[in-house]
Amino acid sequence: MSLHHERVIKVGTTPEFLSLYLRALPSFRTGPLYNAFSYPTKISPEAIALYIATHTQPGATVIDTFAGSGTTGLAAKLCDRPTPEMIRMADEFGLNPAWGPRNAVLYELSVIGSFVAQVMCNPPNPTLFEAEASALVTDAYAALGHLLTAEDDQGRTGILRHAIWSEVLVCPECGHEHSLWCAAVEHTPLRLRGGDELVACPACHTAHMLNACERAKEQVFDDLLGETIERRRRVLVRVYGRTGKRKWQRAPLASDQAVLEAVEAQNVPAIVPVAKLVLGDLYRSGYHFGITHLHHLYTRRNLIVLGTLLELVSKRNPEVQDALRLLVLSYNLSHATLMTRVVVKDGRGDFVLTGAQSGVLYISGLPVEKNIIEGISRKVKPLRDSFALIIGSRSQVTVRNQSSTSLIEDSNSVDYCFTDPPFADFIPYAEINQVNELWLGKRTDQTNEAVVSIAQNKSLDDYGRLMRAVFCEIERVLKDDGVATIVFHAAKANVWKTLQTAYRSAGLDVAATSVLDKLQGSFKQVVSTVSVKGDPLLLLTKQTLSAPKVRYSIEALLPELVEQAKRSGDVAECKPERLYSRYVNRCLSSGSTVEIDAGTFYAMVQNVGAQ
Repeated sequence: MSLHHERVIKVGTTPEFLSLYLRALPSFRTGPLYNAFSYPTKISPEAIALYIATHTQPGATVIDTFAGSGTTGLAAKLCDRPTPEMIRMADEFGLNPAWGPRNAVLYELSVIGSFVAQVMCNPPNPTLFEAEASALVTDAYAALGHLLTAEDDQGRTGILRHAIWSEVLVCPECGHEHSLWCAAVEHTPLRLRGGDELVACPACHTAHMLNACERAKEQVFDDLLGETIERRRRVLVRVYGRTGKRKWQRAPLASDQAVLEAVEAQNVPAIVPVAKLVLGDLYRSGYHFGITHLHHLYTRRNLIVLGTLLELVSKRNPEVQDALRLLVLSYNLSHATLMTRVVVKDGRGDFVLTGAQSGVLYISGLPVEKNIIEGISRKVKPLRDSFALIIGSRSQVTVRNQSSTSLIEDSNSVDYCFTDPPFADFIPYAEINQVNELWLGKRTDQTNEAVVSIAQNKSLDDYGRLMRAVFCEIERVLKDDGVATIVFHAAKANVWKTLQTAYRSAGLDVAATSVLDKLQGSFKQVVSTVSVKGDPLLLLTKQTLSAPKVRYSIEALLPELVEQAKRSGDVAECKPERLYSRYVNRCLSSGSTVEIDAGTFYAMVQNVGAQ
């Protein structure tokens, strides 16, 4: 039995499978496979491979009903080509995985997720890809180098690395306009003033809170829409470049304005989509002001660069064109839009450059314009290394870009299911994914997207109905001795109740519970008011379990969970977030319902600790 006495039942597998559920298995957010393409909440394929290879034998059929960017397919490939780290982890956990090829079927509703999964799980020749990608970078600089030049701090011609832009503030007292950069940035030591801090207008010297200052707007002619639009005004405030091997930074010069004028004069490539964005749950009237179409998410320079790159891809070897599109799009959402930003970290004398925040469409008041060509050139080798890890694997992966509410597979034909369903209202995937999908020419059909969404008019009941349909299909296609491992994350008791109702009404029940230890939280998990660190993990079986339901008294259970965590000697087990995951596990494994939200639970943990 596990440390926390959670129910563990042997179900059609070898005894070694028990070790998977006795303690939290780590899911590392590192390595070429994980970092090849950014996708919210995904799990490392190496960790999934251990579940597949422990629960099944070579030749088995594995399914993922919410495949995301295809990590379960990559895991199936790795089962035939395990890495040294996977072998080491199996030994550490006392596992005896059966390495060898599997047949994986991936269902993914999103267009971009399916595209990424198809390319990553069925990669091109790595050497050919690297050669074609290098040629793409060379061709892009030949076509666009004049837009990416920058005079260095010694008057020589260098190349742009990135530039910081700034919104413009309007003084509430006198109407004077000045940049957010000048108002908010302190240089010795480096810090950013908060929105509730006072700043003085450089013209009238009246002090106002930053948040009380309006953002200046401007009217410009949008040549893609053929009409005048209004948007927030942004000005260039800092330029970072490289001359030879020397990196430098400086304030803007007249030469920068000349380059920007050349950018404005250049036509946008015909491949650039003129597509209206669907801004729903993530829409904010402030920083999304004036942003109605895809091209509004970019500086004009980066819009031209991105469009040119994708036009050049169509001229490369057809065998690697999709992989080259993946290369370009892997940089797009995270680093090519106005959502790219800078942050301040203690002890650093300069801003730390970072990408878009995962799971949101937030646009900073100090957005960053990166050199996209430089960025994708740095991604060529990691992507090539990813392909090299997978190429030659005998495992077969089939990707289906469709809803998993209706599976093609025959009844009783699947050995194992590993899936990571959407977490109700946690992330509106389709809304985020459109930034990449519109470049592919197709947007996800949201009809069967399993989310709780005000914008889509989908309630928790609607989410539960869709989840039940998927679990019914999982139950149908699983063999009688087949099992399903479900990774789930929620801080709300009613979401857990909905999940439990969905799988139980489909004829599935909990055979074991554990925690998947994601060692680096996503942005949504890190900044959420109430987060759950370490996602609960459920092993579901088709067989009916005879153990009676137990209604836990949280007042009685909590001290027990705290004491057991202390006895484990594991610091992570003692954290409130992990204790909540263990509380959820205890409830679900016993057949009782989760009655307490994470926030309430954390407050109770503090009270127990103070006694």
